[in-house]
Amino acid sequence: MELGEKIRQARLAAGLSQRQLAGEEITRNMLSLIENGAAKPSVKTLRYLARKLDKPLSYFLEEWAAPEQARGWELLARAQKALDEGRDRYAGNLLEAAEGTGEDFFRRKMLIAARLPGADIPRLCAGLPSLDEELLLRARGALETGDFDRCRRLLDAAESRELPQWNLLRGRLETARKDYAAALEYLRRAEHTYPDRVLPLLEVCCRELGDYKGAYEYACRQKK
Repeated sequence: MELGEKIRQARLAAGLSQRQLAGEEITRNMLSLIENGAAKPSVKTLRYLARKLDKPLSYFLEEWAAPEQARGWELLARAQKALDEGRDRYAGNLLEAAEGTGEDFFRRKMLIAARLPGADIPRLCAGLPSLDEELLLRARGALETGDFDRCRRLLDAAESRELPQWNLLRGRLETARKDYAAALEYLRRAEHTYPDRVLPLLEVCCRELGDYKGAYEYACRQKK
């Protein structure tokens, strides 16, 4: 069964008109085009329709995924090539258009976005499953090679900013950028989990900020 017909049947079974299903998310005309096979929904739109129809996303994905996934991977490949050629704006447009499913697709899109100067990674990769472990690994690599802007963008894309590892990396980043006040805030959140790594940095931050009492206290704690 075609995707549009499957959506139409689910809508009728739910007793909804096209206007009721469209709501404020999409126009009724667009929904009509989708149901008649004249337009393809984005992943975001498909998630919305599935939620309104009280269906799991997987109910519709079988009909949607194959052609869209192939197109999504093609667009990612073209975005990668555009970045390699220095055509950043074109690469960004391709990433905007790339839709897909699955952790491999999302990881690839995130890694390309991380290379794009000024990319809004959280927006480009909205709806990703949690890839925090991968993001933190990449952020640490960027930090260690001195690519502070890329490190910041990767950290900003993480779903959870409460993780001690995230705060440690952000604290290290802000220390390297000499924003010692910001570094203190992040490092203190990671202090109990990584004391051996955090205390020397806290000492440095306090000393640079002129808080010599705090620097002395952190220095003493390192000797215990």
